[in-house]
Amino acid sequence: MARTFLSYEDLRRTGVLSSEATTLQYCLDVELLRPTHFCPECQTYMELRSCASTKYSDGYCWSCPGGQHHLSVRARSVLYNRNITFINFLHLLWIFVNGTSVADAARILDMNEKTVRSFYKAIRQCMVEDLLENGATRKIGGRGHIVAIDESKFGKRKYHRGRRVIGKWIVGGYCRTTGECCLVECTDNKRNHHTLLRLIKQHVAPETIILTEKWKGYNALRHHGYTHLVVNHGRGFVDPVTGVHTNTCECRWFHAKRHML
Repeated sequence: MARTFLSYEDLRRTGVLSSEATTLQYCLDVELLRPTHFCPECQTYMELRSCASTKYSDGYCWSCPGGQHHLSVRARSVLYNRNITFINFLHLLWIFVNGTSVADAARILDMNEKTVRSFYKAIRQCMVEDLLENGATRKIGGRGHIVAIDESKFGKRKYHRGRRVIGKWIVGGYCRTTGECCLVECTDNKRNHHTLLRLIKQHVAPETIILTEKWKGYNALRHHGYTHLVVNHGRGFVDPVTGVHTNTCECRWFHAKRHML
């Protein structure tokens, strides 16, 4: 079942943020917290119960039907062993999604910058794990869809100056018709013909219209079930005849690098 995430304004309007209990239920509904837990000792699923124990300060915990074993509602989530209310966490998540800096987020939420930075890092790690888990089988594009593809090196400039970057080659795609993205590391840090073709075939559905720059590594795409359109960046960023450009992808590189490096 698809999970529906509300905007922060909608969360306030609908009363989700009216109490910790309602916010907890929302976090379970959208799986920000794990909605089920299995007890390996009892070989049965645990139940969510109210819990007055000081060990579980949220007021609820997961418990076996017989009450032998208990587990925090935050277990196996980014909130485990973190001292933050569910309401403040949703506010922090909304701030993160909107690209707010660590310093500004700390000021808005009246939190320590080190704590906010730790949350940001943990959220990004969850995003990476989700991409690795779900991205292996999910493909973007398809018949009638347009996907812009570009590659970029993620890393640091050598000696903090110049154009030479020490890091990893990443190839990514953005579907203009659905807004879906894919992001994958180039095998052995190479962006040659064989590597790019294999990764594109793994993550972009056949019959997609693919837009790329004029790089030889993409030349064979038309022979593998794709319609391939090219822009020559040496002559401009938008093809004057076809209107082809990869500006959307490059814009996402900028934002990704700003937040990740």
